[in-house]
Amino acid sequence: MTEATKAATPSAQPGTPASSETLDLSNVFDLEPHGPDTYVGESPAYSWGRIYGGLVIAQALWAATQTVDPKYAVHSLHAYFILGGDLREPVRYEVDRIRNGRSFTTRRVAARQSGGAILTLAASFQVAEEGPETQSASLPKDIPAPEDLKSEWDAGAHRCNVPIPGEGEGAAPPRSIAWARFPQTLSDDPRLQSCGLAYLSDMNPMSAIHRSHPDDKKDDGLMGASLDHAMWFHRPVRADDWVLIDMNAHGMIGSRGLATGLVFRADGTHVATIAQEGLLRVKRG
Repeated sequence: MTEATKAATPSAQPGTPASSETLDLSNVFDLEPHGPDTYVGESPAYSWGRIYGGLVIAQALWAATQTVDPKYAVHSLHAYFILGGDLREPVRYEVDRIRNGRSFTTRRVAARQSGGAILTLAASFQVAEEGPETQSASLPKDIPAPEDLKSEWDAGAHRCNVPIPGEGEGAAPPRSIAWARFPQTLSDDPRLQSCGLAYLSDMNPMSAIHRSHPDDKKDDGLMGASLDHAMWFHRPVRADDWVLIDMNAHGMIGSRGLATGLVFRADGTHVATIAQEGLLRVKRG
């Protein structure tokens, strides 16, 4: 048991296939301090041979959070993926204290390995402030509960894909909807829960982008990579409870696709918004 997490290994659910993706994520937020505003994080052994981008985003955000007064909560982050992370090396997170303001605090993080920077992230934090609260987004209609869907592992987290109307008939829009849940019980610290949600936020955008590519169904397949990632945190949420990630893609140009989407709690509360650009190229023999 660690300070960040309260459970050991993910528990399989009915319909969850046994695979290498049943990873132990219980230590991913146990960053080790390495000098002023510098932290080092480890990665589990993801089966595709590279560090999962959502892990680097989440650890970079957690590193930035360590340098911010707890009365400030993250409200947005913007990240660029630069190089694929090497699983054999720890990642060094170097935090730059850009600004400490009365209402807002800004941090910049460079995630580095021996080959250079693999990600840069900027995050903004806001002190709690009274004001009107409205919501115009709503949970999609007729969404099955995660308990009624097949569960699988994605980057070590629980995922349940939601069928898209028209899917398999050539009429489905370039969209991907999935329930997701961090597999360990995280602490009650809302700052850590935000980092858990950041971990989940990289699971679904590329699925939508794939569906916007005209060669998505070809046998030789596509090779893809996330290019950049943005996220806005609207309301508190537990990442170790089910959240719905509803992503829509908006076409391809220059081998790049863009997906934007909304994150909801199971009760329909809109908790976050995600945008991601991804690179897709047809695999060459």
